[in-house]
Amino acid sequence: MQPVEVKRDARTTGFSLIEIMIAVVIIGILIVMITPQLLRASGRAQNTACAGNVRTISAALAEYQLIHGQLPTGNSAQQIQTLVSDGLLSNDALSGNYVIQDADANNIAVTCLSPGGM
Repeated sequence: MQPVEVKRDARTTGFSLIEIMIAVVIIGILIVMITPQLLRASGRAQNTACAGNVRTISAALAEYQLIHGQLPTGNSAQQIQTLVSDGLLSNDALSGNYVIQDADANNIAVTCLSPGGM
């Protein structure tokens, strides 16, 4: 028995240009549909991290005030650095820019200017 050789026509080997174009269009549509969802999720995560850091800084300020009888002095960055050097805050846990408003020792406000350090 002799092996049968199947001849392939040049038109039947591989993908046609139309098939490749359809695949590229489908991939493009999927990317367009998924990208906004990912951006919204990223924004929510940054806002959640910012809110958590604000609570952490507020708690550290309250603890500093209990220990030392006063709030740290200086601008917001200096106050945060004081909290870090006293071991009340972890430097690597904080990302972003924060403003500490402490005109009244009983009313301290911490504001996040750039969520997630962006």
